[in-house]
Amino acid sequence: MNSNEIQERQNKEISLKVQYAARVCFNSAEKYNHFAWIACLVSAFSVFLPNSWPMYIINGIPCVADIFAFVFSSITSYHVNWASKLRKFFDSYVLNIQLNQFSETELREIRERTEKIYMRNPINAAIQMANTGNDSPPGVRDWYVFSKFYDGINAQFECQRQNTWWNSKMVTVRIITTVFMLILVGSIFLFLLLNNSILNVLLCSAGILIKICERVIENWRYFRVSRLIDGSQQTIEVHPTAEGIEKLQNLIDKRRSINVLELGWLHNKLANKFSKLYENIVS
Repeated sequence: MNSNEIQERQNKEISLKVQYAARVCFNSAEKYNHFAWIACLVSAFSVFLPNSWPMYIINGIPCVADIFAFVFSSITSYHVNWASKLRKFFDSYVLNIQLNQFSETELREIRERTEKIYMRNPINAAIQMANTGNDSPPGVRDWYVFSKFYDGINAQFECQRQNTWWNSKMVTVRIITTVFMLILVGSIFLFLLLNNSILNVLLCSAGILIKICERVIENWRYFRVSRLIDGSQQTIEVHPTAEGIEKLQNLIDKRRSINVLELGWLHNKLANKFSKLYENIVS
C-alpha cells in the first residue's frame, strides 16, 4: 500500500462516516466527563449547606450528586470505548493493518453505530465529512496528509507518526490543565478541612476524591503506553518491519481506549495551526 492508496481509502464514504462517528463519541465522552466533575463539585460544596436545613436534604444532596457523578463517569467510559473502537477500525481499514481482526458481528456493530450517529445529524455530518483539518470548522476529510509519495510500510508508518505527533502536541495542554485542576481541587479541600469537621468534609468529598484517584490511575496508564509507543516508533525508524508496524498500531489503539480525553474546543482551535505546522515540517 502506498500514500495514494491510503488517501483514496480514507476519503471513501464508509471511512469518513466512521471517523465522524468516532469524533462524535469522543466529544460526547468529554461532555459527560465535565458533567461528572460538576456533580463531584456539587457534592463537595454541599458541606456549606446551612445546618438549619433538614438532615435528609443535607445528606441527600451529596449522595445524589455522587450517584450522578458515577452515572456520568460510566457514560463517559462507554463513549470512550466506542470512540476508540471506531478509530481502531478506521486505521485498520485505511492503513490496511490487521483488518481481519474484526469478526463479522463486530463489523455489523460498527456499521450500525456509525449509521445511527450519522442519522442523528446528517447536516453536521456532511459538513464534517467535507471539511479537512485546515477548514473551519475542522473536519475529518484527509485525516492523513502526505507532502510526498510514500510506499509500502513507509506510508503506513507516516500515518502512525502523524498520530503520535498530534498526540504529543495535545498532551502538554492536557497535563497543564490536569495539574491546574488538581491544585484547585486540593486548595478547596484544604479550605473545607479548616472550616468544617473532618467527617463532614470526607462524606461530602468522597466523590471528588474517588474521581481524582481515578484520573491519576488513568493518566498513569496513558503515560506508560505512551512510553511504549515512543520506543516502538524509534525501533521502526531504525528497522521498519510489518511486525513492528502492527505492534505500534496495537499500542496506539490501546492508548485511545484509555479514558483520558483531549480538550475538544482546544483541538478545534489549534487544528488548522498544527496541520500547517506538520505540513511545513515534513515538506
